[in-house]
Amino acid sequence: MQLSRRIDALFAATVRTGAASLKGFTLIELLVVVTLIGLITLIALPRFTGARQKAYRSQALTDLRSLITAQEAYWDNTKSYADDVALLDDFNQTPNVVITILETAGNGWSAKATHDSDDTIECGFYTGPVTPPGIPGIQEGRVECSN
Repeated sequence: MQLSRRIDALFAATVRTGAASLKGFTLIELLVVVTLIGLITLIALPRFTGARQKAYRSQALTDLRSLITAQEAYWDNTKSYADDVALLDDFNQTPNVVITILETAGNGWSAKATHDSDDTIECGFYTGPVTPPGIPGIQEGRVECSN
């Protein structure tokens, strides 16, 4: 009889202990999870940095291509190229992209684009008898980037 009560008491204690441990995680378990999340973040962060730089480069390229279209529309109306982007009605510049028209002369012009968030990105375009922007390997009539 006494053995039976003792087994019942042990069983009841085990059930109570099991129920109590189901209420939450231990501090060690939480620290392990936070550490794993930190490690995964450290591994993934360089990939996101590269994607961000590609996005900045793409914005600069897109703005230069839009500038080409706006300059040609301006040429059709005035028979000259605009020396300031403020003169181009159809040109919408992306925030943080800086477009600089470097030179306009007769039937040619040159421009460069940079991004405020990454100063290593520099794209350029030129056409006609003007000084090309300082982009290595740039060819007339093509939008090229240095990075």
